[in-house]
Amino acid sequence: MFKQLIFDCDGVLVDTEIVAAEVMTSTFAQFDLNITVEEYITKYTGKTISTLFKSLLTPAQLHSIDLQALVHQCDVDIYNQLRPVKGVSEFIPQLKIPVAVVSNSSLWQVEKAIEYLQLNDVVKGKFSAEMVENPKPAPDVYLHAAHVLGVRPEECLVVEDSLSGVHAASTAGMTVIGFTGASHIQDGHEHKLMEKGANYIASNATALNQLIQELL
Repeated sequence: MFKQLIFDCDGVLVDTEIVAAEVMTSTFAQFDLNITVEEYITKYTGKTISTLFKSLLTPAQLHSIDLQALVHQCDVDIYNQLRPVKGVSEFIPQLKIPVAVVSNSSLWQVEKAIEYLQLNDVVKGKFSAEMVENPKPAPDVYLHAAHVLGVRPEECLVVEDSLSGVHAASTAGMTVIGFTGASHIQDGHEHKLMEKGANYIASNATALNQLIQELL
């Protein structure tokens, strides 16, 4: 049934979402935006940093900064603290299906995460939202990946942790496993993922591996 397995990056392969929440709430505080780590995780995880700045800062604040430079600095601060999501990268080399990564992050971040996890020989497709007009929750980057990989959306099995990512993959017509094994996941998140279109839920790497094996 499935010809392509696609992993999201942050919160699935690398445990960056909690780091991102810490970095971003600290950055927002510089603009008198008092957002807690918990609030950030609940409302903003899975969205691009650029989108967040554009939606949360005032026009005057945006005019006073170099947005591209600020976004890049936040990215660097986050990716200097890479941590693997426990157990996920260990089983990926044993999978009997082509593997790709589709992320809202920049391509350099995706490549750095894959290199950090020593999965360069396994991951054959690397896709970033910067390759398309609209990032997740729009389906664009998933549809682009399917086109480049030469598979139909319905032939893709996707692993996503964020609401925006699940919505994007589901809207693209792909089957989605909602993953809740990263450190930023809060109680009840699995129900929200199902509401966004997740077909299955895996709460840790062992459950994820077992589910993938059953579905392939």
